[in-house]
Amino acid sequence: MKVTVHEKPRSDEPSVAVSNQVTDTRGRVIRYRELDPLQESRLILAIGAQAAMNPVYVNVYAIPAARVSDIDGDEYAIPQTQAQVDAMISILGREGMDALATQFFPTGDCNQGDDIPRTATKNSP
Repeated sequence: MKVTVHEKPRSDEPSVAVSNQVTDTRGRVIRYRELDPLQESRLILAIGAQAAMNPVYVNVYAIPAARVSDIDGDEYAIPQTQAQVDAMISILGREGMDALATQFFPTGDCNQGDDIPRTATKNSP
């Protein structure tokens, strides 16, 4: 009896998980960037004083939306106006926002110390 063994070639490079992306339930690959303090401060100015005083809006919606760098290869700039923030939130939709919330707030702590659960995005109008 003759036995033939076919081995799969091994890659010399270990598989690397991409740490700056998440896939939403629609199957879209959403890549995100870190914002530096200047970019964050400009975002706060863009959304206006009243919205900036709302920690849920800032931490759960505005900052995650501004961190999106591309969706399925379509690139996006950091929003510079309230209308651009709104547009990005609309593009992401519930599925994209939930995927980002799961990535950015795995313990459900979306407000850095306040008791606002990650499910705040799911319960918002």
